[in-house]
Amino acid sequence: MNAEPGKPVAAPTAWTGADLRDNDSWIYKLSETQVDELDAAMQVVDATGRDAPAITKEHFPLPTLGKTLAGLAHEVEEGRGFQILRGIPVERYDYRQMRRLFWGIGLHFATPWPQTRDGDWFIDVRDEGKNYDENARGYHSTSELRYHSDGTNMVALLCLQKAREGGESSIVSSAAIYNRMLAERPDLLDVMYEGYPHDRRGAQPDGAPRLAPWNLPVFSFVNGRFICVYDRKPSEWGRDMAGKPFTEADHAAFDFADALTHDEDFRLDMAFEPGDIQFLNNFLILHSRKEYYDDPDPAKQRHLLRLWFDNPKSQRRAVNKIHLYTDTPLPDGIDIRPSV
Repeated sequence: MNAEPGKPVAAPTAWTGADLRDNDSWIYKLSETQVDELDAAMQVVDATGRDAPAITKEHFPLPTLGKTLAGLAHEVEEGRGFQILRGIPVERYDYRQMRRLFWGIGLHFATPWPQTRDGDWFIDVRDEGKNYDENARGYHSTSELRYHSDGTNMVALLCLQKAREGGESSIVSSAAIYNRMLAERPDLLDVMYEGYPHDRRGAQPDGAPRLAPWNLPVFSFVNGRFICVYDRKPSEWGRDMAGKPFTEADHAAFDFADALTHDEDFRLDMAFEPGDIQFLNNFLILHSRKEYYDDPDPAKQRHLLRLWFDNPKSQRRAVNKIHLYTDTPLPDGIDIRPSV
């Protein structure tokens, strides 16, 4: 990709909402033949009686659709960084089968990765009455979420049921943010390259300090590829814990980025339909969610399933938030700067 510090990141990685809003090139609609292939794969995996993580690609064969999914995965990895897969007949399957199907499709994208220190492979994204603050995760609330990137290099969301009102997903190209900052405020890039220690919020390995011992760069370049890891609040909390609060330059850099995420011409909003899967490259995309309101009927309340993935073939082998919360070894050859 020939990306390097001091030079703009090229399209299609650097896009704006205005570029994509009037086309649906980022939505892949399954054909009836492809849905039939998914049905056949479900019969195979149901016959095995296996559940994730014991299901392998061999247990979920997609002889023709698998090639299509591999192409979409390449778009997420090296192209615009996101993709919607539309048309999964969620009404045909029960909850256990939907987990199997989601896992099986995901295996044709990348390698599933645990999402918590307890080894949870799936996260149910639905309202559990939590407050979105320092001590609760946003996916168990109805609140609007801050723009951020997740722990692994790819995240996928399967919509089982949409909200009565609201809950749209909003995404932004982090490469486009970098390009705008490079063009208009290059003086702010140094603090983003340097990065921040993160407050690990109690999710660190047993015996490890709550404050990450090294800085996590916001912008970096590895193997000729642009990388962004962005989560403002844990960065602020981490600096406070280290006794080195945000400076004017730190606030200015995040304020600049945050302003772009709220620019209607910069971000792309999308409403999920039941049967949609959204795939995001966390190194290329920042994502958020609008506040939502549920139906009083529990059967009609918003419910998504979330999976995290690692792509062993990815050239973006950089430090990510997963290293904050697990004992996963840091990638070789990556320059990590001590936080204190």
